[in-house]
Amino acid sequence: MTGTRQEVVRKHKADKWALDDVVYRTEVQSFERVEQVRQAPPEGVYIHGLFLDGAAYDKKEGILVESEPKRLYVPLPILYVSGLVKDEASKRRKELYGTHGPYECPVYKYRPRTDRFLIFFVTLKCSPEKHSKHWALRGTALLTTDAAS
Repeated sequence: MTGTRQEVVRKHKADKWALDDVVYRTEVQSFERVEQVRQAPPEGVYIHGLFLDGAAYDKKEGILVESEPKRLYVPLPILYVSGLVKDEASKRRKELYGTHGPYECPVYKYRPRTDRFLIFFVTLKCSPEKHSKHWALRGTALLTTDAAS
């Protein structure tokens, strides 16, 4: 993940971006399978194989929703990860996510949720009825492995 930020900073060398000023920019894509991706993004990377725990993802609305009963892990569509300068990120956050803001969903390498296995945070859009606090109390997270692993 650090390599992704470094590549973005290199591409914006003319803009004089500093690595310490760049934060992750994440967007869930409409692609569900790797085969649907035709080319690499202009900067950043696509990530597939993440599983939501404690929620599901409504692809039409692009928001977090309640998971189906007895379904613990739900695959997330392909995720685009890039970098953005902190100032631009905070301005963009207000425009895209409104007053309640998004849910900063932690991504863990393994099911045990410790800081040792925390990778980074993904910004996910919420509905106005169930905003970020709801999903935080629910313990919603992304995992790199599902229950079978």
